Amino acid sequence: TGSTLERWSFNIEQEEIDKENLQDGVVVKDRKQISKEIQSVIRQITSSVTFLPLLDEPCHFDLLVYTDKHADVPQSWEESDPKYIVNAQEVRLRSFSTRVHKVDGMVA
Repeated sequence: TGSTLERWSFNIEQEEIDKENLQDGVVVKDRKQISKEIQSVIRQITSSVTFLPLLDEPCHFDLLVYTDKHADVPQSWEESDPKYIVNAQEVRLRSFSTRVHKVDGMVA
């Protein structure tokens, strides 16, 4: 039908570098901790099947990327609206940080 049925959003922001987390000029965070945080988000995404409706029609997905207006992007990219869903119920996903980037997630 061309209508948006689900909207997944992952906001990735660069964090300010905390000098306490630098080791030889590199930001340090335990890889095991980062992995645990990512695994937690993946588990939450997987469990979302319990509250999202079953999509029983052929579907495709669009990947929307918000960039700085001066960023170099591939010529094949095109402008788009944000694909909001009217009267949608939003569920926030766990966020995590690598100490370089912070990731927040949401599904509607």
